[in-house]
Parts: sequence; structure tokens; C-alpha cells
Amino acid sequence: MKRLYIILLFIFVIANTVFSDNSSNDRWKTYLSYYNTRIVEKAADKVFVVAEGDLPYNIKKDEVKPQGSLYSYTKEDNSIKEYNKLTSLNDSQISFIKYNTNTKSLLIIYNNWNIDIIDNNIVTNLPYLYNNTNITDKDVNSVLLYNEYAYISTNFGIMVVNMKKKEITDTYNLSVITTSCIINNNRIYASTSDGILEASLNDNLLDKNNWKEYFINTSLFNNKDINTLLFFQGKICFFVKNNGIYYENNNTITPIITNTTISSVKLITNKLACICSNQFYIFSDLDKYDQVNNISINDISSADKMDSYWIANGTSGLKYITKNTSGTYSVNSDPIIINSPKYNNSYRVLCNNSKVYVIPGGKSSNNNPLGYQGEIMVYDYDKWSIISPKTGMRNFTSIAIDPKNDENIFVTAYNNGAALFAGSDFYKYDTSNSTIESAISVPSSKAYMNIDGATFDKYGNVWMNNSEANTPIKVMDTDGKWHSIACPPLYNQYTLNNILITSTDKKWFNIPRVNPKIVVLDNNGTIDDSDDTYMEYTNFIDQDGNNFSPNSYNCMAEDKNNQVWIGTSKGAIYITNPDKAAASVVRCIRIKLTNENDEPYYFLDNIKVNCITVDGGNQKWIGTDGNGVYVLSADNQEIVHYFNTSNSLLISDVIYSIDINDETGEVFMGTDKGLVSYKGEATKGKENYSDVYAYPNPVRPDFNDKVTITGLMDNSNIKITDINGNILYQTKSIGGQATWNCKNKSGSRVSTGIYLILISTNEGSESVVTKIAVIK
Repeated sequence: MKRLYIILLFIFVIANTVFSDNSSNDRWKTYLSYYNTRIVEKAADKVFVVAEGDLPYNIKKDEVKPQGSLYSYTKEDNSIKEYNKLTSLNDSQISFIKYNTNTKSLLIIYNNWNIDIIDNNIVTNLPYLYNNTNITDKDVNSVLLYNEYAYISTNFGIMVVNMKKKEITDTYNLSVITTSCIINNNRIYASTSDGILEASLNDNLLDKNNWKEYFINTSLFNNKDINTLLFFQGKICFFVKNNGIYYENNNTITPIITNTTISSVKLITNKLACICSNQFYIFSDLDKYDQVNNISINDISSADKMDSYWIANGTSGLKYITKNTSGTYSVNSDPIIINSPKYNNSYRVLCNNSKVYVIPGGKSSNNNPLGYQGEIMVYDYDKWSIISPKTGMRNFTSIAIDPKNDENIFVTAYNNGAALFAGSDFYKYDTSNSTIESAISVPSSKAYMNIDGATFDKYGNVWMNNSEANTPIKVMDTDGKWHSIACPPLYNQYTLNNILITSTDKKWFNIPRVNPKIVVLDNNGTIDDSDDTYMEYTNFIDQDGNNFSPNSYNCMAEDKNNQVWIGTSKGAIYITNPDKAAASVVRCIRIKLTNENDEPYYFLDNIKVNCITVDGGNQKWIGTDGNGVYVLSADNQEIVHYFNTSNSLLISDVIYSIDINDETGEVFMGTDKGLVSYKGEATKGKENYSDVYAYPNPVRPDFNDKVTITGLMDNSNIKITDINGNILYQTKSIGGQATWNCKNKSGSRVSTGIYLILISTNEGSESVVTKIAVIK
């Protein structure tokens, strides 16, 4: 019997100790985009910035409200702090921030109308508007700060937040779209889609009858078109988009500036900023201003000196500008740019060796016909970089990496064919240089080449789907030669999706919608279709004899027992012996669990499954379309984890893609709002015990998570004992890892001391002993 003994010394201070945080939240990481700075707000000692990912190809920044992430920059020490769910925020995708100098706190409004207030690093959540089901149109249009109050103008009226008491004070339901409001001489004025309304703050503003029309006699603009009201230099001012800014004096309307390119206005200290498409103005009086040309900004805020400002300069980051003695403005420091993903849309995620690859994109829609730029975001666990095609492509649908050469990255695109990144070389494929076909419905056009499902087989050939084609399966072999395979069940199918190549070299295809089905191809080891056989499944019979006919088949995966899993619109099923499935009747298994009343139910019944990934311990990570992520145990008998936005640090319940770093167990989840990861319990099993270790070691008193034992062989037996040999805990590894919560059999945390971890294979052919120190 081969034995290997490893002793880890009990060292209280270890220079390279990692994973020392003190809660399970520390298993989570977010990888949000800070590519495009959109909002900037000066605080007492720092500046707050909202930045977001790059927008879809045909969407302009002024056509959508910000949906970004928050960070702060402190000029004194050049420090940057990111704020997200990991740092106690209650949501993601921020539309507005406002810093209240009166209360010294920051108001945050999210796209889903949730509200946070940060006060001295303490976050208070105000979910009133988010949870209110009686209000249907909740969109927020602007925020006015007045003393300790924030007046939030919405599509239904005005909501008042007391930022000092951190509570909702009032809600004025005006039943009209309200774009902004101001307060002057104890009166409140609101710009609405019906014109301007006014009322006394002494009246009952909950009563709509107390709001009266504020009439403006002018032909310069329509009262209903006013976007923003401001009170500047003792005058009520009106901003009309695509027109200009005006003020009222003795019932006369006078222009401050007429400029059709002004996109927004903002009061900064005692000045008025007007932001245009490629310049901005800073008014110190109604008729006196500085003009800054040849610079495009999204937002501006005061800085720490007179005539100095912070600007959100879009993709150029955060900049600090000052006015020179000559009267011109210049950038006074290097731009503040955070290395991050370029996009938050994480349509496909792929872990390969020591890198994570993410593509935005997907199949475009009527609302977004041009979609995302065709680019690959690459994370090397230190920084993010971008791989871009040398010729324009959009809407990447899949990504695959050659298992024999990880410099060969193959991508497919919606409407745009396919491409190969081979180191520094780039090759684009379409109807002119490959067997790729245009859609049958538009045979004369090259513009509709819907390619998806790129997958490398064990020989190095890359397979893909070609929707609406005569020969719907395309293969590029290792010599770069293209092949077509007919496969009649896939002929002219509207939206072909993925390809799963199983351990027995069968090719599984799923059609998610319009005649949804599963097709299995056996090409008998050849790329031509002369000896191919195929099977076609439009429905299944479950273990209870019930017909299972979902509206869509969305994804597929093969587990460690060579069973094929299929994600559908009605949950997940698996095929126990996929190579022997009969063409006429196909049996499937639907997972059955029991609830708290010991009643059986179908797991994920009628829940749409978008993706399934199997980890090193044969646990199934199942991503849904609105219900978060479920982790099913290796034996399919229990839910190991359930993550959603309410019970975890997941930033969205819409999961596009999941992939796993088998060496570390880190699970990457691509969502519509960004990329997150969770440090899972399972890794790929090792061939021997030469690299066994436990972390953190030592375990300090404030550590409340589980100790991880890694570097194990598959299904290792784990026993944890005290120094006298008393067994405190025993388990089996999940793939190449196991965990321990530092508790004994009675559930109490163990005392300070050194504990032995005894590890062996089932057969006892190899074993190892390691130690861990616990400080209570």
C-alpha cells in the first residue's frame, strides 16, 4: 500500500494566507463593468461615480437611463472603493445617485425602484417603491435635494424621502408623469406631461386638488415639453430638451441659451451646467458663462476648488478639470479608469485553463436589431482585456476553445457567420469562403447567417449549427476545410441552439423554439454524412408514465455518470442511458424531492432552465430564467444550494450561462446584469495526494465559514479527529474538495488546538494525513 504523509505546521502568522474573510459571503465575487462613466457626485472627502458597461451597438447613451455600478474615488490618497452587493448594497443597476450635504449621505436609486441610503458606510434600504404593487408606472425621472429631504419625481407623481430619518415621508400621487420639481418661497413646482403644477408646502399635498396649474405665457416652447425645472440666480428656469434653457422674470420668458444639442442640465453649487453633445457650458449668471469645447461628457459635479470640476467622461473615465488663468479649461490629472469587463451582458461564459472568457450578445430582437459588438472579454484572474475581430462582427452566440491549442478561439454570430481567432491571426467565415449558408427565406443575402453552438470534438474539429439551412450542421476540420451534414430533422429549422458532444461521441442538438425538439446524430466517426444515423425527439415519457412535452428545449449537459441532462421550459430532465434511447418512446427522469410536509414534488416544475453545468463532484448547477441558480447534489436527491437575489449576493435571477474552473471550484455565472462567481465546494479530483492542503490555516476566531480541504482524489474518505484520535466529523469529498465547519458532533465549535485530517481512497490504496489549527 502506497502511503504519503504530509504535515502542515501550526503557524499563527503566514505571509501568504488567503481566504481569511469571515463569512460565506466571502465566497462571492462580482465582476461588474465600469467602462462608461455616467454620473458623478461630489461628497465631503470623495467623489461618487456611477459607471456601466458598454451599450448595445445601436443604443445611444441619452436614449436609456443609467444602469451602472457605483464606486468612489478619494483624490487625497488616490484610493478607489467599489460598492455592490458584496459591500452591503441591496441591489444592482443604479439609475440615480444624489449626495446630500445636509445629511452627509448618499441616495441611491436602482432601475427596479429599490432605494438605498449610505450614511457613514452604513447602508439603509428603503424598498417601499420596489415592493409597492399598487403603483404600476414607477419610473424615476429626477431627484431634488431640499434640506434633509429628497423629492423624487416619478411617472406617477412625487415621493419624498427623509434622508436624515431614512424613511419615506410622503407620496404625492399626481396621476401624471412628473419630470422634475423645485421648491421656492415655501411653494413646490412640478413639471409634468400636462404642464407645470404648483402648490403650497403648507397644504395637504396628498390631495391632488391642492395642486394648481402654473401658467406660462410664451410661444418659445410648449409647457408640456419642459424636462427640468431649476431655481437659479433667484429665477425659475425651464429646460426644454432639443430647444434650450429659459427663465421667468416678471411674467416674461427670456432665453438663457438656445441650443438644440443640450441633453441635460444640472445645478452645481452656485452654478448651472448645460451638457451638450460635444461641449458644455458653465453659467455663473443668467447671461455669463464659460464654454468648454471639443469634449463630450455625461455628467459634471463640483470639485474641491473654485472653477474646478469632476466630469464623467464616458469611456475615458473620471476626469478632474480646472479653469486656467487664460480662461480655458484643462484636465488636471490622469483619468481615473477601473480595469473591468467592457460589458455587463454576460451571454456566454467559458473557463479554460487559467482564464475566463465572456461574450456579450445573443440572438437579437426587434428591440435591439443590431445587438452587441462582437468582442471577447478575457479575465486572467488579475485583469480584464478585450479580443476584437479585425473586421466588424456583432451578436456572438457561442465560443469554443481548441482543447489542443488554447490560442485557437472559435466564435459564432447571429447574422454574421463565424470566426477563428488564432493567436494574432483572425479569420472570418461566411457564405463566400465556407459552407455556411444564408437563411433559406433570404437566399440572395449574406446578412442572415445564424450560426450557433460551436463545439470542438476530441479530434480538434469544430462543429456548429446553421439555422434555416439546407445542410444545417457545419464542421471545420483541423486543416481548415469546411464540411456540411444534412441531418433531415434539422433542415430549415428556425433557431438551432447548442451542440453537446457526449463521451461516446454522439452529437445532441436542441431546438429551443418553433417546433422544439431534440435531435441526436451518430456520425460514426466521419464528417461526411454517408453513414450517419439520427434520432428525433419531440417529447418524452417520465418515470411515472406521464408525457413530458415542454414548449422549449434550451440547453444540454452530460454528467459524470454519462447521463444527458436537458433544460426545458418546464424544468430539467435527464436520460439515464442516452445511447440506447429508442426513437419511438424515450424515457426520462424528472427529479422528485419532498417538501416540508413530506409530500413529493417535481423539482423545478414549470421553471424555465437556461443552462446546466456539472462540477467536479457531479453536482448540477442549474441556471434559470428568473429564478436564480439551483445546485443539485451528485445523487440528485437534495438541493445543495439555492441562490437568488433575495437570499444571496447573486445580482440577477436571469442566468444566461454557467461555467466552472475545475481546478479552484470557482463557479462563474453570467447574467443579464453582469458576471458573478461563487467559490464552490467541488473541484476536479486529483490523480494523487501530492498537493493536499487546507485553508484557512490557522482558523481564527472571527472566521465563520467552512474550512476547505483541497487537492483530493475523487470520492476521498475524510475523517477529522482531535489530537487524541476522537472522530469529530467525517464525510466524502466532492470531486477534489471537502469542507468542515469547525464543529464537533454536537454542533459546537471545537476548542483551540490542532486537529488531524485523515484522508484515504475507498480502496485504501493511498492515504494522507494533514493538520489544521483552530483558534476559538
